Amino acid sequence: MLNTINILLLSFLNLVHYKKLLLIASTQFLLRFALCMPLGADLMLSNFYFSCLVFSTVCIAASGFILNGSSVISNNNSNNSEKPLLDEILKKRTYYIFLILNLLGVGIGFIISNHIHKPDFFGFFIVFSAFLYLYASFISKIPIISTILISIVATFPLLIIAFIDLIPAINPTNQSHQTFIFSIILNYSFILFFIFLIRDLVNDILLIDSDKKRKRNTLPIWIGIKRTSHIVFCLSIFMLFAVVYYNYKFFYMHTEAVFYSLCFVLAPLLLFSVKIWDSSHKNNFRFPLKLIDFVIFFGSCSLLLFPLSTI
Repeated sequence: MLNTINILLLSFLNLVHYKKLLLIASTQFLLRFALCMPLGADLMLSNFYFSCLVFSTVCIAASGFILNGSSVISNNNSNNSEKPLLDEILKKRTYYIFLILNLLGVGIGFIISNHIHKPDFFGFFIVFSAFLYLYASFISKIPIISTILISIVATFPLLIIAFIDLIPAINPTNQSHQTFIFSIILNYSFILFFIFLIRDLVNDILLIDSDKKRKRNTLPIWIGIKRTSHIVFCLSIFMLFAVVYYNYKFFYMHTEAVFYSLCFVLAPLLLFSVKIWDSSHKNNFRFPLKLIDFVIFFGSCSLLLFPLSTI
């Protein structure tokens, strides 16, 4: 019995992509406590309501992951005797789990929007939830468009902090400073969009065989692995220049920040670009995918560098 519970718990955690959820939550907390507060931003939410906002975002994201991956059971359990039970609980009841998490996330979003006296901002939570549902239903089957749109959605956890916690606190006195911090969040969102676009294209290359079986038309299937890798290479070079520019604009006077960026962002991106250019078979893209995940993680942690800019 205990073994069954452990298997179910592990399968559920894999189904909701718990690592991605932890990244979302940690990035949002870093955005508030490592960027906004050290730079002296005026914020609308107390720590309690901010934690509720993070929880709401995580619930909505988890509901989307569940719906999108409802047909997938962890590979670790594929040969387990408890497979029928897993199918019964995690697959056949996926919609109910999706509904509970979705209602919880959107409901908390409604409470927060009213708390800051901006009920119209409740629409952000509705749009986020609706898009994840539509993506899992049919948008994911549309080549290129699905990859671009899901990369846009990946920026939502950052933008929701700006729209719910930062923008409502703007007044004539602090407008210039608040706008400056908002521009930093937009820049991070811009970089995050392209990083996730790159990651999704590489992941599509790795899943090309399974996508063919599912009759899912992705860019690698449409134009081939080699041409897709050239597109990814161009995007990665663009990101290299963007990160260099960002370092020059914000951190050029801070040696520690520049060193961090060189070692944990620029160097992996450069290696990624080299590996991508030389890759022509799908198995060659496993290491580049790990590199881009490395960049995403340490790129999020780079928010800890902003307190240096106040010194």
